Amino acid sequence: MEYAAYGLVLAAIAVMAVNVVRSLRLSRRLVGGEIGQKWTMLTGLVGLFFVGYLISPAAIYFRLPVEYLNLMVFSVFLFGAVFVSVVIGIVGETLGFLKLLK
Repeated sequence: MEYAAYGLVLAAIAVMAVNVVRSLRLSRRLVGGEIGQKWTMLTGLVGLFFVGYLISPAAIYFRLPVEYLNLMVFSVFLFGAVFVSVVIGIVGETLGFLKLLK
């Protein structure tokens, strides 16, 4: 079971590394404004998740107590909710700009 956990975390790290690069590239291309500010926040959250993903194998290796693992999981829940909120804001503003909303 431990090998499966390591395999999953390595796959997650690889995917998130690609996401960090994509987010930074898009961030450099944005002109600014409200969407640019939200994208900067989104990029920060992607970076935060990436750092967490890099640290997570240590939690498995050092067999952190359940209390710390619970704190990690619920932190991911919180920052994931903030991430979704920012994405919805960006999509809403983009659709409004494109005049695709009623």
